[in-house]
Amino acid sequence: MIIDYTDGPSLLEQADLAETFVRGVTELLGVAVTFKRHDLENGIMRIEASGDGIGILIGRRGGTAQAVDELVRTVLQRSGGTTREGKIRMDMGGVRARRASALAEFTRTMAEESIETRSEIALEPMNRMDRKIVHDVISKMSGVESRSEGEDPHRRVIITAAPD
Repeated sequence: MIIDYTDGPSLLEQADLAETFVRGVTELLGVAVTFKRHDLENGIMRIEASGDGIGILIGRRGGTAQAVDELVRTVLQRSGGTTREGKIRMDMGGVRARRASALAEFTRTMAEESIETRSEIALEPMNRMDRKIVHDVISKMSGVESRSEGEDPHRRVIITAAPD
C-alpha cells in the first residue's frame, strides 16, 4: 500500500488550523492571543502564541503547554493527515524556545564535564523532544557522545566522553 502525502493540508493550511483551534480555546478562557510563525527548522514550524494571561496555557513546568501542543497535533491529524512539508509545533508564551535554549546550554555544560572527567553522566529521564535536543547538541560537539537508555517514561540520555 502506498501512502499519498499530497492529499493532506499544506503546511500553511495546517498552521491556520492550529491557530484557529488555539484561538478557540483561548477565547473560551477569556485570553486574547496573537501568533507569530517561525521559519521551518529541522522540518518543524514553530508557532508562538502570546498575550496577557497566557500563563494559564503554560501551566506548571510547561505541562499545559505540552498538552495544548498534543491537542493541536491530534486536530491536525484528524483534519486530513500530514504532508511532507513539515510539522507544526505550538509554543505557548515562548516556553518551548526558552526550554530548548536552557536544555542546550545545560547539555553543553554536562558534555564538557564528561570530557574533563572522562566519565559517563546520566541525565534525568526526559521526553523524546528533550532527548532529541540533547542528542542534537552532542552531535555537534567533538570528543563526546550520547545514547538513550531505558523505557519511557524513565528513558534518559547518557553523555560520555568519546574514546580517544
